[in-house]
Amino acid sequence: MKPYNVFYFILFFTWSSVYTLVTVYMNEVVGLSLSHIGVIMSVLPLISLVFQPLWGGLSDYTGKTRTILQILMVTNACIAALITWFTKDTTVILIYFVYQIFMCGQNPLTDTLAIGYVNSKPNHSFGFIRTWGSIGYGIGAFVVAQVASLWGLKWIFYISTMGFLLSFVLSFSLKSTNQVHVKSHFKKDISTLLKQKSYLFVLVYGFLLLGTFFGSDQYLGLYVRSHGIDVSKLGIITFIAVCVEVPFIFNSKKLIQRFGAIKLLVFMNVVAILRMTILGFSSTFFMFALAGILRGVVVGIFIPIFIEIICEITPKAVVGSAISINSAISSGIANFVFTLLGGMIADYFGYHVLFFGFGVLMLLPLMLAIKFSKINLKERP
Repeated sequence: MKPYNVFYFILFFTWSSVYTLVTVYMNEVVGLSLSHIGVIMSVLPLISLVFQPLWGGLSDYTGKTRTILQILMVTNACIAALITWFTKDTTVILIYFVYQIFMCGQNPLTDTLAIGYVNSKPNHSFGFIRTWGSIGYGIGAFVVAQVASLWGLKWIFYISTMGFLLSFVLSFSLKSTNQVHVKSHFKKDISTLLKQKSYLFVLVYGFLLLGTFFGSDQYLGLYVRSHGIDVSKLGIITFIAVCVEVPFIFNSKKLIQRFGAIKLLVFMNVVAILRMTILGFSSTFFMFALAGILRGVVVGIFIPIFIEIICEITPKAVVGSAISINSAISSGIANFVFTLLGGMIADYFGYHVLFFGFGVLMLLPLMLAIKFSKINLKERP
């Protein structure tokens, strides 16, 4: 399992280098306004919506998940290096959109590889492997924020380039368990999957909760900076969140077995609403750090629980597609809707109203989870 642990650590470290500070980069280096950044951030999920299912379907159809992932990582390394050569806003935006095309497929494909490996090894947990990703992300956010504070924000892309290349080298140590599937069976399994009530519940719930959660998070860095808090402390806030997140992911299997999926979803939802309320009142580093702790609880639960549920209720032949479709809905359509809405709210009414308002919207998935009281995770179509 060690090759997966190291790979997850390095790749998530790499992702955090850009994701944590890209809105600040767009604002302070490229010179874009908040409204323009909001439009850009809302377009990114649409890119994910189109390309995540494409990468996932290509992976399932060809059975070459690792090869496709390697192509995506090398391409992203090249694009990350290229983007630092330009300062014109239009050019930077277009290159970053291309970056997102290849970036969006990596998480589902990585999880698909890990799930395939775990399923072939009794008593192994996806949550344990995913924990190393969270550790890498937290340390990456902290380290990159310090480096950017000292040497400039362009370093988020320099570090990203080096990280993708190292991840590419490490990926050769990963064992791929995918097999090529018959085309007719693949189409049949996808059709069956999209008619399954438990899977549709996961899609709708993810749309509502993760859409509001990540849609508002697109503006968190700018919100923190608006209170005069240094860039380096943005990394500390993320690091704090990850420190809380790790034990939840590590013990995900035990938590699901003990409490059940629905109870965990309800608990996670309540914590998410509490976090949004605190953010609505936040103006100091302490308050943002407290919200970061609650973020760790939410992320620590939803990352493994959605993957575990999908793997239990999905035909084995289309696990990659199921994960990619779910990711496309929650980080595609939902992220587009709520990021665009969040940008308009923040622009016209301020950040406080944005977080309070999204906290109210989070009551919708909470009511849905309470109503949908049972999911038979053991029944695979």
